[in-house]
Amino acid sequence: MKEEDNISKLFERLEGAFDVETPDANHENRFLTKLKQQQEQQEAADDTTKPVILFTWWKPIAAACVILLSLGIFIGSNVQFGSETQEVTFSPEVENSQMYFASLIEEELSKVKAAEDEDTKEIIQDALLQLKRLENDYTDLKNQLIEHGDDKRILYAMVTNFQLRIDLLKNVLVQIEEIKLFKNEDTII
Repeated sequence: MKEEDNISKLFERLEGAFDVETPDANHENRFLTKLKQQQEQQEAADDTTKPVILFTWWKPIAAACVILLSLGIFIGSNVQFGSETQEVTFSPEVENSQMYFASLIEEELSKVKAAEDEDTKEIIQDALLQLKRLENDYTDLKNQLIEHGDDKRILYAMVTNFQLRIDLLKNVLVQIEEIKLFKNEDTII
C-alpha cells in the first residue's frame, strides 16, 4: 500500500508538468535528420580514430615479426650446418622395411635375369631402365627424408616406390611367361 501512495503522490506532484501536446507534422523528419547527422559524425569520428589505433598496434607487431623471423633464420642456419656433420640414421622400422623390400626386389630381379634370352632381352633391358629410374626416385625420397625428418608422406612415397619396383618385375615375369608360351605354341604348330 505504501508503494501505491508513493506513486499517487508522484503523479499529483507532476500533474501539470506532463508534455501532452502533439508534435508538429514535420517533427519526425527533423528527428530522423538529426539522428542521421549524429550517426555520420560518429562514423567520421570512428574513421579518424581507427588509423591511430592500427598505427599504435602496428609497431609492436612489426617488431615481434622481425624478432621471430631473425630467430627462425638463426636457428635454421644452425640446424643446417649441424646436419652436415651428423651421420644420418633411420628409424628401425624404416630400415627393416627397406631391407624387406630390397630382398623381395633382388629375388624378383634374379628371376627376371635368369629368364633372359634373345626373345626377352629387349623387355628385360627396358624393365631394368625403368627400375633404375625408380631407384633414382627412391634416392631422392631418401634425401628428402633426411632433410625433412620422419614425414609420413615421404615414408608412404618410399613404400609405394618399392611396391612399384616389385610390380614392375612381376609384370615383366608375366610377359616373359607369355612370350615363352607363345614361342612354344609356334614351335608345336
